[in-house]
Amino acid sequence: MSVVPMKHDDDFFGHNSKATEAAGKELAVYVADIEAIDAQVIDLGKEKSDIFTIAKAKGYNVKALRKLLAERKRDAAELLEEKQVMELYKELLL
Repeated sequence: MSVVPMKHDDDFFGHNSKATEAAGKELAVYVADIEAIDAQVIDLGKEKSDIFTIAKAKGYNVKALRKLLAERKRDAAELLEEKQVMELYKELLL
């Protein structure tokens, strides 16, 4: 079985190049948006760090503050279950 080569079609190639160009422009917008968000995340991280520094300077325990924030993000039922298991383990070790 032989393969029949496709004939050269300028309209087809023109359409494909326009589609490729449009996809490239669209991709460039996505990349620029993601890079802008990444820059914002870095800036917010610096602001967050500054807040912890201020809290520490005012005498707050930053380690405890971080733990408190982490607990507040978690599901209440999951956190309660973990605390109960921890208490059980402590009792078993006594």
